[in-house]
Amino acid sequence: MDSQEQFQLEPIKLAVIINFLIFAGFSNWVALAYIHDFIGRNPLPDIIFHFVDEQPWAIPLGDFMVMLCSISLILLFIFHKHRIVVIRRILFIIACLYSFRTVMMLVTQLPAGYKNNEVRCRPSINKINRTLSIYLIRTLEQTIHVGLQDNSKQMLCGDFLFSGHTLIMVISALSISKYIDRRFKYIKWFPFCFALIGIPCMVISRTHYTCDVIIALLASKALFIFYHAFCEIDSLQQRKRSVLHSLCFTKIIFWLEENVDNQKLKNELEIPIIGNYLLHLHKENRRNNVQDLNKSMSSNSSTITTTAVESV
Repeated sequence: MDSQEQFQLEPIKLAVIINFLIFAGFSNWVALAYIHDFIGRNPLPDIIFHFVDEQPWAIPLGDFMVMLCSISLILLFIFHKHRIVVIRRILFIIACLYSFRTVMMLVTQLPAGYKNNEVRCRPSINKINRTLSIYLIRTLEQTIHVGLQDNSKQMLCGDFLFSGHTLIMVISALSISKYIDRRFKYIKWFPFCFALIGIPCMVISRTHYTCDVIIALLASKALFIFYHAFCEIDSLQQRKRSVLHSLCFTKIIFWLEENVDNQKLKNELEIPIIGNYLLHLHKENRRNNVQDLNKSMSSNSSTITTTAVESV
C-alpha cells in the first residue's frame, strides 16, 4: 500500500473539529463581551511590571511575531504530505486550549495591566443599563474582527489569566518542531525564535500579566505532549488498556486516531497539487510495468510451450 493511501480523509472528523474550533473561538468572544463590565480598572502588581516600564512599541512587535508563527503553522498544514492528520491533531489541541481559556476568563476576572486602564479600556456599563443587545453588539464586533482589537482605540478588557497570543506561538513552534521534514530541520528554529521574541513582548507591553503567559505556556505544552504521547501507543488494544483511556478527553483522541498508524506517519513535505499528480504518475507507471511484465511472462510461456510441442 502506498504511504499516501494509508490515511483516510475522514471528513466527518475534520468537520467536527472545525466546528469545535469555531465554537471555542466564539465562546472566547462571548465571554469577553460579558466580563468586560465586571473587571476593575486598577492594574495588579506584577514582578515584570515592577522592573520594566510599559513599552507600547512591544505591542505591534508581539502581534507581528504571532502572525509569523501563524503563517508558519499554515504553511506546515499546506505542505505536509499527511496534512489531514496533522491538521486534525493541531486544530483539536488549539480548540481544547481555547475552550479552557474561556473557562478561565469566566471564573476569574483580572483588570488590565496598562498604566492608563481608564483610557485604554472602554467604560464599563452599570448593571441597570446592561442589555442583551449590548452583549450581542460586542460579540458581533469580536466575530467580525476574528477576536482582534484595535490597540489605538478603546478596547474590551478582561481576557487575562490565559494568554491566547502565547498559545498560538507555543503550539506553532511545537507543531513545526514535531512535523517538519528532517531535511529541513533547521527551519524549526524560526518559530521558536519568533515565540522567544513575541512572548516577552506580551508582558513588557502589559498586554498580559506574567502569570497569563506562564499558564498558557505550560498548558499548551502539556496538552501537546499528552496528545502525542497517547498517539505513540502502538496498538488500539494497548491504548484501550492504558490508564489514560479512562479520561473522557482521551476517548475523543482514541476516536480521532483509530485509523492512523503513527509509525507510518512520515514527516515529508510535498507541493499539494504537484505531489498528487506525481503520485498518480507513479501509480500509472507501476501499473504499466506490471502489465508489461505479465505480457512478457505470458509470451515467454507461449514460446516455451510451442517449442516443446515442435520437439515432440
